[in-house]
Amino acid sequence: MNIDEPTLDALSKLLDKYHLSELTYQTGDQKITLKKEAPAPVTPAVSAPAPHDAPPVRAPHLEASGTTIDAPTVGVFYTAKSPQDPPFVSVGDTVKVGQVVGVIEAMKAFTDVVADVEGTVAAVLVNNEEGVEYGQPLIQIK
Repeated sequence: MNIDEPTLDALSKLLDKYHLSELTYQTGDQKITLKKEAPAPVTPAVSAPAPHDAPPVRAPHLEASGTTIDAPTVGVFYTAKSPQDPPFVSVGDTVKVGQVVGVIEAMKAFTDVVADVEGTVAAVLVNNEEGVEYGQPLIQIK
């Protein structure tokens, strides 16, 4: 007894549907293994900031008396909820403990960047839509 074409088609569809690289099917004394090469990883394109976004003011040196709000995770930093919205904070704004000052997106999950200190924004150290590392300073507070 041979494995029929409709069964092969169904197995192939299962392989694709569940993004499997290998599938083994056995019925009676018949056994078949389907293998599929994993696709090459795709690096997502990073779009340029919206034209109305003003570049952040970067501080050449961190002041000894200042502190920073750091990235709580790795991902892409956003200064606003959406391109149409104003930035969460700008230079000169006063921030309070617990205030959202940015958002980091990683794998379609968004994490609020929350101020853990009170003070005035001295500098936004990262551009909108810029990749950031865990613990990287994002905003300088004085």
